[in-house]
Amino acid sequence: MSEFEVFEKERRMELALQATYNEWWRRMFRAVKSLDEQDIRKLSNPFVIKCLPAYRKARRKVFIVGKETNGWGSFYETLDHFRYADTDVQREEIIQYLQWMYEDFRLNRKWDHTPFWRGSRELFRAVAPDDGDDAFLNAQLIPFDYMNGRPPSNLEELLHSEFNVLPMTIEAIQPDVVLFLTGYAYDERIKKTFRNQRLLGDTLAFHPIDGFHQNQLVRLSHQVLPYHTYRTYHPGYSLLHRDTAFDPVKEKLKELVEV
Repeated sequence: MSEFEVFEKERRMELALQATYNEWWRRMFRAVKSLDEQDIRKLSNPFVIKCLPAYRKARRKVFIVGKETNGWGSFYETLDHFRYADTDVQREEIIQYLQWMYEDFRLNRKWDHTPFWRGSRELFRAVAPDDGDDAFLNAQLIPFDYMNGRPPSNLEELLHSEFNVLPMTIEAIQPDVVLFLTGYAYDERIKKTFRNQRLLGDTLAFHPIDGFHQNQLVRLSHQVLPYHTYRTYHPGYSLLHRDTAFDPVKEKLKELVEV
């Protein structure tokens, strides 16, 4: 691949990511504005990502998906700060700000001590040993939190219906490997996330892996997902049970991806 082709490929990733957020933003904004002020005050910023240089240059592109944010700033305060801009300018400025938040968060690595980040980096090194420990991107299955936890079901459904950006994000950044570190309790949300994407209906499938209970490790298949897409425990659980829940999965993922 020539340098021009590499440049165009990387450029298309970032443009496709921007198009994803622009396409969904108005719908999400209207949905949030329909909420009571108290609910908006308890809602985090939406988790949007930026296609960082380390990921673009990685030999094996890995995308890690968590459950939901756990404190990602106040969306109420963000909206209030940008309230004087007109709608289109406001959208662009808020998205730029949220992407700056993501880039700043990733570069500063302040939360490397937490189970999610310790587990994510260890799994990344297992499946992409030639790319250091920070050349992956991450997102959240539910791109908001509500008072640092999972949103109430009615609010989660509303936000999902109006800001289901994960499938288009995956198409934009074209990962080779996707790891859902969500645990089996979020399988229904994963199904809803990919329902009616590309093809109508529920075409997401869960494939068992020999030697592992389905709660522990499965491969997922869908038109939007790369072949190497897996769901396993959240590191908050699996690192507490390293010998039975984390290390066996890590070794199996390494074996599966290298085949």
